[in-house]
Amino acid sequence: MDTETIRLGLGSIESKILSDLAGEGKNIFTVNEVVKIIGSKEKANKLVSKLTKKKWLERLNKGTYLILELAAGSKPKWSEDSFYIASKLAKKYYIGYISMLNYYGWTEQVPTTVIIASPNRLKDKKILGMNYEFVSLSEKKFFGFEETNIRGHNVIVSSPEKTIVDCLDHPEYGGGINEVAKAMVNAKIDWDKAIEYAKKMDNGAIFKRMGFLLEEMDIHVPKELIKSIHKKITKGYSPLYPGKTTEGKYNANWNLIINKNFSKERTLA
Repeated sequence: MDTETIRLGLGSIESKILSDLAGEGKNIFTVNEVVKIIGSKEKANKLVSKLTKKKWLERLNKGTYLILELAAGSKPKWSEDSFYIASKLAKKYYIGYISMLNYYGWTEQVPTTVIIASPNRLKDKKILGMNYEFVSLSEKKFFGFEETNIRGHNVIVSSPEKTIVDCLDHPEYGGGINEVAKAMVNAKIDWDKAIEYAKKMDNGAIFKRMGFLLEEMDIHVPKELIKSIHKKITKGYSPLYPGKTTEGKYNANWNLIINKNFSKERTLA
């Protein structure tokens, strides 16, 4: 028997607290909400600590807890939407990169990790089998997000245009350059807005990758747009896929090193 997942029984007060919170739709709650019910901060802290040890709660963050599914019997299981859980892991954040490429329907790759952008440095987490990875952004890059309702919960996500720009800034968080290229083919976005976002990012490699992939993947955009992007590329060669081997063909038009792992045919397959 797996003793790590077996839950201990509930006392009457514990059962009432969990039932009351769940009944109000507060499957994710704070200690302060328990204080309002029982009237004591000390008792509330002790109660949530005990329920966590009994495997009825999962600690998401300091003072924030997830109620594990009450109908799960002796073995708890995750019952909340991963984006909603992600929204409780940082005060300043947005969900982006491969998570949003998948949400917008631009990639068939099903991510096993929720990517969360934040101006704060936060440790990655694994909560009930799901990975939550944080990308630390400078305040300058922390923009282009919006609140939206996903499966009944309000969460903050990167806009379509910012999602593409972020993935061009860090293709490694977008599932790799082939996946980012595929997303650009499928995305229906305002490319003029994407260019404006790219300007604010202050990374010349974004324009190099954007222009090259728009041409290489035969994405239908006005020629004037391509010319506008080309005027913004910086000197020196940048890798199409950063962090990987720099071996590959040199593209003088876009000042890019086209990594060997990039393949238009594989991307469109």
